[in-house]
Amino acid sequence: MEWVVLIRYSEIAVKGPSTRARMESLLKRNIEDALASLKAGGAVEMVDGRLILRNPRPDPRAAALASSRVFGVKSTSPALEVEFDSLEDLSEKAVEFFGERVRGRIFRVRARRVGSHPFTSKDIERVVGARLLEAGARGVNLEEPEYTAYVEVRGWRAYFYDEVIEGPGGLPVGSEGPVLLLFSGGFDSTAAAWLLMRRGSTLSLIYYDLGVRRALLTALDVAITLAREWGFGHNPAFYLADFTPVASRARSLVRPEYRVLAIRRAMMEHAALLALREGFEAIATGENIGQVASQTLRNMRLISEGVGMPVLRPLACFDKDETVALTRRIGLYEKSASQIEVCRGAPAPTPRGDPVIFKREYNKLSFDPDRVEVSSTRLRDKSLEEALRELGYDVG
Repeated sequence: MEWVVLIRYSEIAVKGPSTRARMESLLKRNIEDALASLKAGGAVEMVDGRLILRNPRPDPRAAALASSRVFGVKSTSPALEVEFDSLEDLSEKAVEFFGERVRGRIFRVRARRVGSHPFTSKDIERVVGARLLEAGARGVNLEEPEYTAYVEVRGWRAYFYDEVIEGPGGLPVGSEGPVLLLFSGGFDSTAAAWLLMRRGSTLSLIYYDLGVRRALLTALDVAITLAREWGFGHNPAFYLADFTPVASRARSLVRPEYRVLAIRRAMMEHAALLALREGFEAIATGENIGQVASQTLRNMRLISEGVGMPVLRPLACFDKDETVALTRRIGLYEKSASQIEVCRGAPAPTPRGDPVIFKREYNKLSFDPDRVEVSSTRLRDKSLEEALRELGYDVG
């Protein structure tokens, strides 16, 4: 008998053989990175449709929790692995594991079987269930039990467990190309970052500094936390772009109802140029359709048209409640909620910008992306103070 962690994936399993093998290898690598980063350990073994973590440290549940933070993982379970030679032997060992756990409780048995056996999964459920009733369980309820006894059989080994820890699902980071996200640290860009990593992107972030120190500190704090808690398999870059001269020119030269749109267009143009230089495949934003006046379809077209780079908007069809709920799920709600609205008090943009007027107003900026000062740091191995120093920002 040996305690292990069962690690499940789903979407990877439907890929073609070569793609599946590549993604399984990436997933294994990323799990090992997560275990090391979260002070857990063990040996990850690949089996058909599963990964098994042997010698889980510091204990099986802690290792299962660490593994569940990895994109591509559907769920994990601490499990006892046993060998058996017959259905009767399997049921006896199941009683040894589950007997005290089900005593006096309403339960059900859920079995899964892989391999060739003289019995079915339903046979396992029937026989093990009967033995557990004899061992003192109060009754069976297949729909609303107080306890579920899971039995997974692979060949002539069985795995007993009673906990399924949900993972993020999706694809392993590194299975898709690099993306540069315009990042503020608020709910929208934080949720967008998580979703992009969930689709396998190696994500990096760019923050456009408009001169509000508190906003920068919050954005960098959120970014570091996101990278440390979810960025396994990749060490995201954080770019800091000084956009205070652009904002100053916009305030003095651009019509109020086009001011925010002009600044956003300048950000998109700069991000696209930086992305091309740094080898990113796309840029991304946390925009969603119609959330604010600058994010109507007309205005999103104006600010991104002709930037020369695909623009991804993973939250395009979310509403605000869904976005906030996602930040709660991933543990970043409190930090993102503390972010301030830098443009609060600025004149509201027109919801349907006129392309001709917008072009004329934008050209007043005489915007040159090459003149924007940019610094960068990596996130996972830095404290907030260390990252600020590397960005050339005054920590004091």
